[in-house]
Amino acid sequence: MTKKQATQRTTGTPPGRRMDGSAQKVTPLRAQVLLAARRRCDDMQDSQPARDQMKREVMETPAELLADLLTALSTVRVLRADFPTTTPERSTT
Repeated sequence: MTKKQATQRTTGTPPGRRMDGSAQKVTPLRAQVLLAARRRCDDMQDSQPARDQMKREVMETPAELLADLLTALSTVRVLRADFPTTTPERSTT
């Protein structure tokens, strides 16, 4: 007969924290900026490396600049589809 072992709770890194000790708390404002940045990346059809870079830059942005960054990311939303990739054909009439 074997004795049941008590389960041990494992603790991971809390959300919004980095493992290297240079963690920066994800405040509600920073979470809004991250969401706006993700939407901007969606609009521009950015690659995963570009999305990762955007997230890093938002996380490195000083708290006092977050409100301005949120405004910049939220006000002018441009879709890549709005920019034609080919020149329109000219009419010869």
